[in-house]
Amino acid sequence: MTNRLAADQFEKIEFTGGTFLRANKKQFPSLRGLAVQQLKLKPGAVREPHSHPNAEQLDYCVTGHAQVGIVGPEGHKQLLDLHEGDISFVPRGYVHWTQNVGNAPLHFLVILSHELPETIELSETLAGVPDKTLSASLGVPEKLLEGLPKKTVTIGSGSNM
Repeated sequence: MTNRLAADQFEKIEFTGGTFLRANKKQFPSLRGLAVQQLKLKPGAVREPHSHPNAEQLDYCVTGHAQVGIVGPEGHKQLLDLHEGDISFVPRGYVHWTQNVGNAPLHFLVILSHELPETIELSETLAGVPDKTLSASLGVPEKLLEGLPKKTVTIGSGSNM
């Protein structure tokens, strides 16, 4: 068993709006009960709304200025303003997102309470539900739904890019 994971061994996913790095039990078998992620967002970029059905999440703002949104049961809604050194907590199963609202790059460290966290992306949910069902559920014309993404977004480029 090794107790070190080099930076280049993280799972790295590049997007127009930033970079997402993940380390879980698959990359780092020593991890038990947690996973670590790094999120690097360009100004205006957003980590799309998502939830973790099997994990809580602790965020640490390494550098930059972020807004973290959290939506939970019974009308729970929060918009948290985070700066360098601030932390936030997201309960298991709550929908949440992170947006870089500053003028400089944002670097976030994310710690999840499961070594193999599950993630449900909003874009995956919308792409998986038929437009007819979304139209009936939301009370909007199906034509309005044509512009929704049909694939996973993960990190959107935002309006400042």
